[in-house]
Amino acid sequence: MSLTSIPCPHCGHQNPPGLAVCDHCATPLANLCPNCGFENPRGFKFCGNCGTNLLTASLVRPSDSEQLRRVRGFIPGQLVDKILNASKQIEGERRTVTILFSDVVGFTTISEKLDPEAVYTIIDESVAAFRDAIFAHEGTLDKFMGDGVMAIFGAPVMHEDDPARAVRCALDMQAALKTLSDKLVARHGIPLQMRIGLNLGTVVVGDIGADLKMNYTALGDTVNVASRLQGVAEPGTILASRAVYEETRALFDFSELGSIRVKGRAEPVEIYQALGVKREPQSVRGIPGLSAPMVGRERELAQLQQALTDLLPRQRGGVVMITGEAGMGKTRLVAEAQQWLTDSALPQTWRIAQGKCFAYGQSAFEIFLQLLNKLFFIQPEDTPETTHAKIAARVQRLFPDTQTQYQILPYLENLMDLPPLEHDLAERIRYLEPAQLRQQTFVAVRDLLLREAQAEPLILILEDLHWLDKASLDLLHYVFSATAEAPLLIICLARHSENQVSAQIERFAATALEEHFTRIVLQPLTVTESAALVDLLLTISELPETLRQLIIQRAEGNPFFLEEILRAFIDRNLIRRRLDRWEVTPTADLNAFQVPRTLESLIMTRMDSLPEPTRHTAQCAAVIGRDFSDSVLLHISDNNPVRQENDLQELMDHEVVVQTLRLPERQFAFRHVLTQQTIYNSVLVRRREQLHHKIAQAIEELYPTRLEEQTERLAFHYNESKDAVRTLPYLVRSAERAAARFANAEALGYFRSALELAPRANAAVETRLRILVGLGNSQAHVGDFEGATQSLTGAWQLAPQLASQSARARRAAEIARRLGRVHERHGKYDEAMRWLELAHREIDNVPDSARTVERVRIYLEIGWVHYRRGNLDEAQAWRLKALEIAEGLDYYAEMGSAYNGLAAVANLQGDWQRAIQYAQRGLELRERIGDVEGMSRSHSNLGAILLNTGEWDRALPHLLKSLELKKRIGDVRYLVSAQINLGLYYLFKSDLVNARLYLNQARQGAEKLHDPNALCLALNSLAQVEATEEHLDAAQKLLTESIALAEKSGVREWHAEALSILAQVELRRGKLDAARQASERALDLARAAGYRQTEANALREAGSVAHAQRNFVQAEQDLIRSIEMSRALTSPYEAARGELRCLATFQQLGAAYFSQRAAAALARLA
Repeated sequence: MSLTSIPCPHCGHQNPPGLAVCDHCATPLANLCPNCGFENPRGFKFCGNCGTNLLTASLVRPSDSEQLRRVRGFIPGQLVDKILNASKQIEGERRTVTILFSDVVGFTTISEKLDPEAVYTIIDESVAAFRDAIFAHEGTLDKFMGDGVMAIFGAPVMHEDDPARAVRCALDMQAALKTLSDKLVARHGIPLQMRIGLNLGTVVVGDIGADLKMNYTALGDTVNVASRLQGVAEPGTILASRAVYEETRALFDFSELGSIRVKGRAEPVEIYQALGVKREPQSVRGIPGLSAPMVGRERELAQLQQALTDLLPRQRGGVVMITGEAGMGKTRLVAEAQQWLTDSALPQTWRIAQGKCFAYGQSAFEIFLQLLNKLFFIQPEDTPETTHAKIAARVQRLFPDTQTQYQILPYLENLMDLPPLEHDLAERIRYLEPAQLRQQTFVAVRDLLLREAQAEPLILILEDLHWLDKASLDLLHYVFSATAEAPLLIICLARHSENQVSAQIERFAATALEEHFTRIVLQPLTVTESAALVDLLLTISELPETLRQLIIQRAEGNPFFLEEILRAFIDRNLIRRRLDRWEVTPTADLNAFQVPRTLESLIMTRMDSLPEPTRHTAQCAAVIGRDFSDSVLLHISDNNPVRQENDLQELMDHEVVVQTLRLPERQFAFRHVLTQQTIYNSVLVRRREQLHHKIAQAIEELYPTRLEEQTERLAFHYNESKDAVRTLPYLVRSAERAAARFANAEALGYFRSALELAPRANAAVETRLRILVGLGNSQAHVGDFEGATQSLTGAWQLAPQLASQSARARRAAEIARRLGRVHERHGKYDEAMRWLELAHREIDNVPDSARTVERVRIYLEIGWVHYRRGNLDEAQAWRLKALEIAEGLDYYAEMGSAYNGLAAVANLQGDWQRAIQYAQRGLELRERIGDVEGMSRSHSNLGAILLNTGEWDRALPHLLKSLELKKRIGDVRYLVSAQINLGLYYLFKSDLVNARLYLNQARQGAEKLHDPNALCLALNSLAQVEATEEHLDAAQKLLTESIALAEKSGVREWHAEALSILAQVELRRGKLDAARQASERALDLARAAGYRQTEANALREAGSVAHAQRNFVQAEQDLIRSIEMSRALTSPYEAARGELRCLATFQQLGAAYFSQRAAAALARLA
């Protein structure tokens, strides 16, 4: 505090010393002591804190040595040393502290009624009592404020129970003032009372002056809330915030008082009144730590050993899920199992690959990239050529067949950011959409792991899966199925309290693998096991029982926490190693040592014991991350190599970090992520930002040829440094990389961050367009059509700002096409067509665009909307136009899509031979580029067409192949169509059990996907099953739901079919008018759309209705027309169904010829 000026409490004006009122606003000024800074009431001649003569004292602050001499007179010497030693370590750090504010009520009355010297005596006694209480609990006195005081607990000296110390101090201060007040009442009849407020929060610690007062900067409202609590407290009470209450309620009695509003805070602050120390204090639970020596895990180890042992005789593996709170020993359990495997006499050799997730800067599929690097023996120093060679050699060894190699190699190399060297391999990737590439990649990874396990039992150990990215989660679920086919064991480690990822993995594995899934949950150690662990760590026969019990009590069964407590004893030299054993240090005062209550304070207590340079190195490493390299650390820490080597050795000796790799450059890791996070949080935000920036620059300078694989880390570090301009390019590239791998969750996160950052980075128009279009595409992939529409509309509005006319038109065409596709998928066909027509007009404005891939895509999307609307001729025409361009330019993906669409049109038109030709051509193209997803759709199309032609035996292999491929690639969306087609196959074969099974699966899948087209078809098909079993009410309900959905979404294809089936159901229910209306509506829709087979079916139902109404002439006309159409369409099944309906009518009409034909058709089908 400077006494060269005095701030006005009202306006803040700085006044020269000696003034009684502000020379700016006339507000009375504080009467500050020039010696100690104490704020005295007006009229005091002597300081109420130190006794200095306020009238004659010099306004010049005493020297540091003089101030230190004076404060040693009333602060315990041991505490002075603690404060001074700690202050050297923590200057410029963030610390969690407890703030105490107090205010004495009644001083004004005393000042008015008593002589100034009497008032001085009272103030002196009260200040001394408050000061003694604060120092007794090793708090730091921040300031005296006339009749109040502010103290800080937790900095510079940190204890495991600082919040409890603050509460005890407040109780002691109230008790001391009560004693003083009783004397005043007895002498003068004037009482004194005090109000106290307590709050727990974070401050930035500054230096400690010679007067032992701490300079600090409050973060957030830490101090404000404490001051506000003091202000609302009733005289004689102590109010605490919820944060203080939560930390100390086991030790003190509290009364809940509701909440108050605090200026600057949106949420109210809950308040509690501290009443006193509990008569029977409860156990205080500490924050969990992590890994520790193996104790008390015999049963869990046996489970894991059994899973390992079962690999060989069963020739199949499984999944083991190990969960537990941080510190329960998950990693240690697996390490013990690995050691057992190494030491066992099992004849078989094993291969183990490990990977782990991180909480920061993680790219999609990160953990699988780690596994692949290990399986291919790839080293960080390997050149791209060497890496290519290693991958190719391993794949060739595992897959001798060249064709199979071509189905594996390009996708693995692409996943690992390696462009395929061979032209043929590159071609397989070039024409695939992200979704197709993702599915092919999944297949390649699964097949690789499967073959590795078949060659040699394979164990995958995946750590920290609670931080698993969404893309890796999907791939992990997919590869689980490989464990049923080979000795592949996947061991998953995760915290069960972090998020829902571990629960998702567990549910999926339990359902998919059943008895081949093992669940291991690590529970806290028992008291006996904890005692055994203490004995394992320290062989001290004379360890005091009180100390042993203290350790066990405070650890509460958490192995890592217990281990950290013991290390704190070692670091403080309370126990030491002598020769080959440990002993308690003879001079150690074990009663004086307080075991840290929380893991945060425990770790920071250990860090405080390290030399300052080592702490600096640890902080720099913590900002880099859990894992860090020697070279990056040296680049940012301003250390010389010798100094850094010493610091790292010190950190390894204290088991803060471990070395994980020696060559080609040394790599280190914090022993536990919580250690890294705690140290990271202690670094000032501004310093963190500077370090993050230096880290990003170091990565760019050290790895200039490997920046693509560092994209996500660079985005993370530049973003944390608040350098928007440098962050944005890496953020956008990270988003595009994730989208290219179909890692939608990660892509969305990156794109949204980039969108938020773009204004601050003054992003160029093209960059903003990349962000908005990329975001819209990713939103569409996950079914967020509203979000996709909003993002793409924003891009559409931005595109006119591009500089050149051709660039504007090209971008506008692409954006309009994507908007059209989004609206089509959402069932908004009119809006879709509006955007696609805009896209068509825009592409016409692009020079030399007559034969571009964008034009082909626009044509295909227009054809698809026409198909959905039932305009089959238009759909066919647009797809043929697209095909004409695509075939000339070898756009294989677009060609496959065009043939697929043409096959769908021909199928609905009843031109099944042409439909088969189109579908087979599409299958050939998709096989050429390795598009498994497309192959599955082509097989599905072929199967559906052959069902319509009555060639059921030929249809079944295609339907089963489609189902197999869709399951293999995890194609949930189009799995529904395969299930529907198989359901129809079994319906035609009168196997209603299997028909219902597949169709119900399809219905559930379509509902989850919100796909109106698939859901209508599933509902129609289920209605036919119900009608066949004479469950007519159930069938009518399903059809009513289908019709309502079709009308809402505009799905004309299945709308007409639903009405045709409904006519049959209503007829059998005896509701002839409803049946006639349904058949007429079905005919109108089918004729308008050109659905010839649906029209034939509707005519059959119309004829049946006419027959029931005894209109035999109309019945004869409709039924004959139905039979003729079905026969012309070469649909024997539908023709036979028509002839069956004719039988009764024609017999009544005496039409023997048709009766005989119907009977013959039935005989052939039987």
